[in-house]
Amino acid sequence: MKKKILALDIGNVCVKIDPQNCADALGLTVLPEAIRGLCRDFEWGKAGDEDAVFARAAEILDNRFSAEKIKEAFNTILIEAVPGMSELVSSLPEMGVEAFFFSDISVTHLARTKELFPAFDCVKGGVFSFETGAWKPAETMFETFESRYGKPDLYVDDRKELIEAAQKYGWNAAIFAGAEDLRKKLTALS
Repeated sequence: MKKKILALDIGNVCVKIDPQNCADALGLTVLPEAIRGLCRDFEWGKAGDEDAVFARAAEILDNRFSAEKIKEAFNTILIEAVPGMSELVSSLPEMGVEAFFFSDISVTHLARTKELFPAFDCVKGGVFSFETGAWKPAETMFETFESRYGKPDLYVDDRKELIEAAQKYGWNAAIFAGAEDLRKKLTALS
């Protein structure tokens, strides 16, 4: 039997996120636009390595915080594993499903995901914005996924606009509504 392919977003699917946590951790109401732009470029793989990114962020913030403090604040965006998802992802091989990440993420947050998501190593690989230089729903993200792993049997994400874009691209895609709902969707694929 051919294994089913699951394209799996990370943020609010595998790991709960709250971008406001970064500003809060630094005692700021909002992050300055220059920091948000730097974060975007970092997620696109265009801002240099992580040491350079956090050093630049410290400069933008007039060195009120060390690069290490900013990195710690940046990592507070990722909170904890979404309930039930680690258990589900760990059980996917028994269901005949191979999972691959499909995510807009920086290398720093991918490393943090590995710390927070116990089933990280059960995921066979992934396509990440820091590799492709673009965020979903850019075609290069979809094309890269298909060239590496084939067209997924199911893609789940928490963002409706990304599900709609994936469906327009021809993917079977669904809004993430919890681990149990995803289990039912995967069982229905069989």
